[in-house]
Amino acid sequence: METNYQPKTYGEKNFGGKNPWDYVQDWDEELLGPDVRDPQQRRMWELAIRLAGGLPYIWQELARPITEIAYGLLEVRSGDKVLLIGEGVGPAGWDRELREIVGPDGQIDVVEIIRDGRKAVHSKTPGRNGMTGCWRWDYADGLEAESYDCVAVLQSTQHSDDWEETAGDLLRVLKPGRRIVLAEAVLNGPNFHNRVNSDVHFRQWFDKLYEQIRPTDIPYYSGEELREAFGDRVESPQILEWKGIEMFWGRKPAKD
Repeated sequence: METNYQPKTYGEKNFGGKNPWDYVQDWDEELLGPDVRDPQQRRMWELAIRLAGGLPYIWQELARPITEIAYGLLEVRSGDKVLLIGEGVGPAGWDRELREIVGPDGQIDVVEIIRDGRKAVHSKTPGRNGMTGCWRWDYADGLEAESYDCVAVLQSTQHSDDWEETAGDLLRVLKPGRRIVLAEAVLNGPNFHNRVNSDVHFRQWFDKLYEQIRPTDIPYYSGEELREAFGDRVESPQILEWKGIEMFWGRKPAKD
């Protein structure tokens, strides 16, 4: 299929503002100590608040309805073989819960990418699409064609540097008539920007947390971009946005 698909980029202009840490006062130092003026010390605080425990908390607690919806959309059945690509798969409970659904005769093949994702973002490594934090996904290389009943990409969509290519690779290993589901708690894109900018408190907290990792360092694909990347290779492609979670799903056409 010919396509001119290119991911969009979301620049600093969507956020604006300077560094609120530059406005630290003597009374702040009296309360918090001199480390509040040290960028290297602040980096650890920022990392702890942004990252530590965040994804499991989101997916086990705040986004639990979406987890249940994803399982339903995958149409997982007893005895199925599932390819699961994600960040924080074990702590989020996805592998355990899917194994309970497929039962002893089923199989869950897990690709955990959280360490690679963090390394790529924080090193600002560019992918082929020009966005940092992305790379070529080779996870389907060498896998047998049409060997999986379902493919789930949970909290890892942003890290592929070419979703047209990745879509083809993942659909190749998916059985005809079955579903692929992508779900992401996003940290970029117009809806996220609007939420951050809806309140000055949210905005100043965000600017503090992302002092050293800027919005342009966070890769992002919108649902519309994913739908364009998959094109007519899936039937009835759908997108959904709920409280900062963005989803895409579609069905590989059945053979005649």
